[in-house]
Amino acid sequence: MNQISSHHNSYLLFIKQFLIFITLLLIFQLIGIICSLIYSQAALFLAVNRLHNNTADKIFMVITHLGDWPVTLGFAIFCLFIRFKYSLVLLATMLYTGFFTQVIKLIVQHPRPSIYFEDITPIYTIKNYVLQNSLSFPSGHTTCVFSLAITLSYMATSKNKQVLFFFMALIVALSRVYLSQHFFKDLLAGSLIGTFFALHLLWLFEGSKWYQSGLLNKNVMTVLNRNKSVS
Repeated sequence: MNQISSHHNSYLLFIKQFLIFITLLLIFQLIGIICSLIYSQAALFLAVNRLHNNTADKIFMVITHLGDWPVTLGFAIFCLFIRFKYSLVLLATMLYTGFFTQVIKLIVQHPRPSIYFEDITPIYTIKNYVLQNSLSFPSGHTTCVFSLAITLSYMATSKNKQVLFFFMALIVALSRVYLSQHFFKDLLAGSLIGTFFALHLLWLFEGSKWYQSGLLNKNVMTVLNRNKSVS
């Protein structure tokens, strides 16, 4: 029992480091839940769907790509020149959260807005912008970008950067509704999965001896320089 309690306390101490990020996330969740209690998901979607203009269309079509997996991969490659462990956690949290997202999609089987409204009412779509017709709940882009944001918060030395990373993730998430790819509930679920599943994996890594090894704290340049000096 004492071991279980100690294990529980260590996790709570770990996530306390991300109190700013988690507080902002819970505020977002609270607003989303209140809106969902007052309005249906269809009504919330259609309210946003009527707000389109050309400038916003172009901006959100670019911003939404921050939730694509190649962006996280790009950060991971860049981090090879900082610390190998940062590259590892970026890829691991993306795959870990992405796996659970895909499992939930298969279980829930909720259609995308373009399919849901097909026989109900026409929705605004951006010319030449491809709408996904795969499963909707939860949002994979939202999961991916929140996983990226909380992992960057873990890597950052300043806790204040958690605000920046959170709002980066939030804007990407909201772009998914604006671009008619998802409902609001998809974002709420994706942001929770991306954040807390990533935190769980990071906590497991932190408690592992192999993760604290000297090699993972090195980077490409230190390894190359060491090899040169040896040769």
